[in-house]
Amino acid sequence: MRELARWTVFPAMLIAAIGATAMALDRGLAPSLAVLGIYFAMMPVVAALERVLPHRPEWNQSRRDLLTDALYLPTTWGVGALLGPLFAALAVAIGGVVSRGLGNELWPVHWPLAAQVALACVVAELFDYWGHRLMHRVPALWRLHAVHHSAPRVYWLNATRTHPGELLVRGAFGAVPLAVLGVTEPVLAYWMLLGRVAGLFQHANIDFALGPWSWIFSIGDLHRWHHSRERAEADSNYGNSFIVWDAVFGTRYLPAERETPAQVGIAGMEAFPTRLPAQLIAPLRWRAIERESAALVAAGGMAPRAAGAQRASRSA
Repeated sequence: MRELARWTVFPAMLIAAIGATAMALDRGLAPSLAVLGIYFAMMPVVAALERVLPHRPEWNQSRRDLLTDALYLPTTWGVGALLGPLFAALAVAIGGVVSRGLGNELWPVHWPLAAQVALACVVAELFDYWGHRLMHRVPALWRLHAVHHSAPRVYWLNATRTHPGELLVRGAFGAVPLAVLGVTEPVLAYWMLLGRVAGLFQHANIDFALGPWSWIFSIGDLHRWHHSRERAEADSNYGNSFIVWDAVFGTRYLPAERETPAQVGIAGMEAFPTRLPAQLIAPLRWRAIERESAALVAAGGMAPRAAGAQRASRSA
């Protein structure tokens, strides 16, 4: 029974979300409201599945991170809403230049809806892939992105653990291209829905089998490797929702002979702050955090949350 659940839980949730979106749009509900409603309805379902079908049972225990992650949810959504008009204005400005140079019809509106959605996912993912990859490669951007990687476990709620500075950078990479191309609202709705479903399952502490989905969605074990404490392993699987560009550019990482890491976070940064206010200013205190972390290692100790994680792993 558990094995059947492992293989069916993700496709079943995906099909249900797509079907609910189609029904909502057919009844005239605004696409943005339809997607948000389905997304919020899925949250408690995913949280419940973490309890009945956990990937790592110890990750269901708070590590002084629950309040921080809970505060990031409204913070991230609020900052995103504030940045929305900025991205829209940027898209209009760029779109005007592109349209004058290439013509007015940049998007294949005559294609079937499913084909348009697939194209939108591939196009948007290309930009967000490089935005994410730059977050790992450019030191100043890594200091922002490190907030997300500081999570001591991977579960559904810390999907929104994102520094506002990263939202500004990656939001422009991900949101503007489709708007510039003139993608229609229904296509945007399905693209957003697939991203929301992938986002929930990307961090979900659910023991589900990827199978062929591991070549489409950047979720589950693929993203757990992305949260490895070892940078050589974490510098992979950059896809925000889809893994296609990782496969193209050779950054897809899913070793069949190894289990996903039990310890996640950032090696050498054991003193990284655990509370939201301190994390927001962490990029400005980077050198100080490095020194504090080095002092912990030199003293033979570690941050309390790291020690707790090791104890939980040993007792699991």
